[in-house]
Amino acid sequence: MHQERSYPERVVATDLANPDYARIAQAHGLRGETVARTEDFAPAFERALAEGRPALIVLRVDPERITTRTTLTAVRTGAGRRGR
Repeated sequence: MHQERSYPERVVATDLANPDYARIAQAHGLRGETVARTEDFAPAFERALAEGRPALIVLRVDPERITTRTTLTAVRTGAGRRGR
């Protein structure tokens, strides 16, 4: 976010790729599940509760969304207005 705010669309370093945490959880005997849509969370949570053992629910979020109130695009646009 800070890079985009100061230098819009001038990304540095490397894109990060997360491991499949749900599969790692499963490999360690936990229930592991990945959820990408809000409406899929409640059923995943119910399945986790029903298992009666430790569980991990991985929540995938849109990388464009920085917070509940802003996006990367909005940060870039705001930086452009400041003349950077």
